Amino acid sequence: MSIESELSPVVRELLDAVGYEQDPPQSRRVFTNRDLDLDTIQVVGFDMDYTLARYRRRSLDALTIEKTVEKLVGRGYPEELQSLQYDPEFAIRGLVVDRHLGNILKMDRHGYVGRAYHGRGLLGREERKFIYRAQRVGQEKDRFFYVDTMFSLPEMSIYAAVVDMIDRHPERWPGGAPSYSEAFADTRDSVDRCHQDDTIKAAIKSDPEAFIRDDTELALALHKLRKAGKRLFLLTNSYARFSDAVLGHLLNGRIDGYPHWTDYFDWMVMGSKKPQFFTETKFFQEVDRDDRELGDAVAVPEMGKTYVHGSQAGLQRAMNVEPDEVLYVGDHIYGDVVKSKKSSGWRTVLVVAELEHEISMRTSWRTEVAEIEMLSDLREQVEEDISRQRHFLQGLGRAEETVEGLHGLDGEDAASQLRSLHVDANDRLTRLRAHEAELTATLDARIAQVDHAFNPYWGSLFAERRDASMFGAQVENFACLYTSRVSNFLHVSPVRYFHAPHGSMPHWKVR
Repeated sequence: MSIESELSPVVRELLDAVGYEQDPPQSRRVFTNRDLDLDTIQVVGFDMDYTLARYRRRSLDALTIEKTVEKLVGRGYPEELQSLQYDPEFAIRGLVVDRHLGNILKMDRHGYVGRAYHGRGLLGREERKFIYRAQRVGQEKDRFFYVDTMFSLPEMSIYAAVVDMIDRHPERWPGGAPSYSEAFADTRDSVDRCHQDDTIKAAIKSDPEAFIRDDTELALALHKLRKAGKRLFLLTNSYARFSDAVLGHLLNGRIDGYPHWTDYFDWMVMGSKKPQFFTETKFFQEVDRDDRELGDAVAVPEMGKTYVHGSQAGLQRAMNVEPDEVLYVGDHIYGDVVKSKKSSGWRTVLVVAELEHEISMRTSWRTEVAEIEMLSDLREQVEEDISRQRHFLQGLGRAEETVEGLHGLDGEDAASQLRSLHVDANDRLTRLRAHEAELTATLDARIAQVDHAFNPYWGSLFAERRDASMFGAQVENFACLYTSRVSNFLHVSPVRYFHAPHGSMPHWKVR
């Protein structure tokens, strides 16, 4: 029994007050890709949606699908779309839409398309390779769309259903079915309108408990950062009225000293229009909680006031620190992490809510994952042996042609030995190919099992074809740290030095 389990409530309270941290479970850890010294971070900023606010995905996706389909039907799409069943697991982040062909793709870190769906039908290997073997996926911006936010997931389910209906029932559109590209544009526009006209936000504001996950540790985590001397800011694309409803639900009156959510933050910037916030120069407009403008716009925001718009350069001046002394926490791989890192020099944390599921699956299926790694290494070894044997047989063939021109006993003896070698090499090649086929069948079956456990359509969010997925590579390349939720920082020392794992190249492992 550990000493911590025997401590009295009074001692536990005293330890909490002085900042004692217990090791969190694996799913609540903060992971690092690059060295980062939290002690040197002076200011920590936060996005709101899917960062501070953890939405109930199924409830929010269901609402988004319902309201989006209503708008599509209103613009002439078949009413049958309203009765379709939409699988909440169909879409994950990191996918790419080929809007010209109506396909949804998942790629590995090198851009290889590992799997693809046309509508909701899985493309076979040969068809997929035929389409995308020579295609530079993602280079044509008018053709390819990246699914990099949680808000984009429900529209993928809708778009896949629309593609299926275009293929199977084009007569349902009296004026002719739209092209795949037109259907994608209509779906995107309808989703955007649901967010812009308050259709979705009004439902969340009226019943936040139904759409927002409560997190009792969030307020404590923010307080811990402030207590360590760090200043905090809010930087979100949502506007004041909606932000006030969401953050009020999460933070108002949760702990002593913070009666209102605004008491946690030194600067508050809403309606920021990220990622343009990081590259354009705009003034900050002060607003009240109902988004009414107050006074003239300013180049540099003041502490304690609420603003819309603005720019990174102006906020940087207000904070009066070096860019690498700022840590920004967000969930959008492009708008929050890639853009801020490339243009501002801020250090970054990516919130990946899916990480808890990923770690849980890797733990539950650790035996099968280890088996996949072992079988994959063995298959590589067998494939290398097959290559060598094939090359040897080709050489034997050339040698046999050479000895055909020799006469006498030497020639006959050489020919006999070469024939024996040829038979042995053929036998070995046959055995190796049989072994390879057996390994491949076992490996494919095991990979299918594990993939289905992660996601029945796409497998692991972070992996594809025994390598990092495109999303996984982006997390690795651009996020200094990543974790499943903001409140995980409650379990991290505010002066911790994060040491990144040492990288390696293939030749470093040669023994």
